[in-house]
Amino acid sequence: MSYKNLFLLFSLVAGILISCKKEDNYVPEKYADETVIYPVGIEDRDALLLSIRDYVKVDNSSTAEISVDFALAEFFDKEFMNVGPVKLNGDSLVKTSAEFYVSNLDKNDFGLNPGTQNQWFIGGGNGFTTFNRMMEVKMPAKIVLESVPNSIALNTEVTLKAKNFPENAQAIIWHLKDVEGNFIQKETVTNELILSSSELSQLVPGKNSLIKVVAYSMERWENGGKQYVFLNEMVETAPVEFK
Repeated sequence: MSYKNLFLLFSLVAGILISCKKEDNYVPEKYADETVIYPVGIEDRDALLLSIRDYVKVDNSSTAEISVDFALAEFFDKEFMNVGPVKLNGDSLVKTSAEFYVSNLDKNDFGLNPGTQNQWFIGGGNGFTTFNRMMEVKMPAKIVLESVPNSIALNTEVTLKAKNFPENAQAIIWHLKDVEGNFIQKETVTNELILSSSELSQLVPGKNSLIKVVAYSMERWENGGKQYVFLNEMVETAPVEFK
């Protein structure tokens, strides 16, 4: 996929414009900061290693969509730490100026197919021991909204439903974000979510808002006294207008 197409994708997903300097090996830090969806309860950790496949619908009237894989790794010891090379399924991530690691714009396919057991490698350093580990949990199956609304009225109750509960998923995160950055995030262990008008009142009307549904699997692992969280996400992102 070309840089231009990736920028269009990141703009659609995040609602932000990112400039790129290929010669500086720039990576989309703002994409990671503003659009990655985290489940609750992962705060107690020394490191997070995240694998995402995001299917972004071009519009809700067709089946056309763009898929992109994204990877992120963070290592903490009161501050972000450099742990040497970091790889997902054999491909290198890039350390940013903020001392975390994300996938390079040139690499948007890490083979994060449904049922894959991802393999992570770190070179080690600053108290983090080197490892080359295959995850026990698998990438969830693709999640698909049963019907994607073109618009949602914020003054009435709304029901969102996925076609099924994806295989290998532990839970589903539902994330609705308006044009001002306000969002609602809920987690279920079923393929359906009901939002009341009171909950929806937290959002503001506007086009170019987003619905994201995230099927995830997660595992914890201890190594060398450090607590690791490995997180797999299969995502569908769709544009919506809030009224």
